[in-house]
Amino acid sequence: MNIAGLRAFSGNLDRFLVFCFLMRTSLSRHARDGTISVHSAALSLGRPFETVRRHISALIEAGICERTATGVTLSAGFWARADTVVKMRFGHDCFVRLLDDGVAAGIFPVEPRPAGTTFDVRHGVCAACDLMLALIDSNRAICPEAIDLAIFSAVLHANGQRFAADPQAMIDGCRTLLPRHAVRVAEVARALSLPDTTVRRRVAPMSGPDGLYIRSRAGLLIAPRALRPCEHSGPAADARHGSIRLIIKRAVAAGLPLDRPGIAYRDGRPPSPQID
Repeated sequence: MNIAGLRAFSGNLDRFLVFCFLMRTSLSRHARDGTISVHSAALSLGRPFETVRRHISALIEAGICERTATGVTLSAGFWARADTVVKMRFGHDCFVRLLDDGVAAGIFPVEPRPAGTTFDVRHGVCAACDLMLALIDSNRAICPEAIDLAIFSAVLHANGQRFAADPQAMIDGCRTLLPRHAVRVAEVARALSLPDTTVRRRVAPMSGPDGLYIRSRAGLLIAPRALRPCEHSGPAADARHGSIRLIIKRAVAAGLPLDRPGIAYRDGRPPSPQID
């Protein structure tokens, strides 16, 4: 979803997140006309008022949002666009895939859905938007800025793809990330629709023995310390991730069959993005 959203907004992650928040707000009413003030949006997103106002103004100029007597909402023109339904179904399916994989891996407990409920695209999109915003908030200790978390996630994903495809990733009998699993900055930048210079500038202070990345001639690797279980575990970690558990519980209450998440796909399981 990060990759799809950044491509749609020319690499402007903050604008994409403001859009996601407004999408979630608009869908809070069945008529898709939920509104919020710019001031309240800035408070909810934890961003400066002027930053959020600037992004909303750009979205209004692009015809994606509109101002009403009660606040800002997504525009009637946006809802009438042919690609809006396609993108909403994709966001819905991304959320379903996350839970589908999580249940298969034993991460999420299997729960039967309540009788008489149907998990529709609106529920899936709201859950996907909520989850993206919650993940940014809960990972501020690792990456204070959302763009840094997007880059970290892309590097982790690319390293993981190369590691999973390498049957000989062994050191002393243990499967281990190796230099050949690295991803080049240019590949990360292209995947996220960001300039190379932006990725290099964001990565540089986070590289080194105590950083998130190891830099080599082959590219970027996630540092071993960043792959270890979070050292800030316990009640504080439970509180940080409570909102994520709540999002999943709400999805189940809305009709997501956590015993068989795959039946909720609308257009099928979204493929993993290839970062190369």
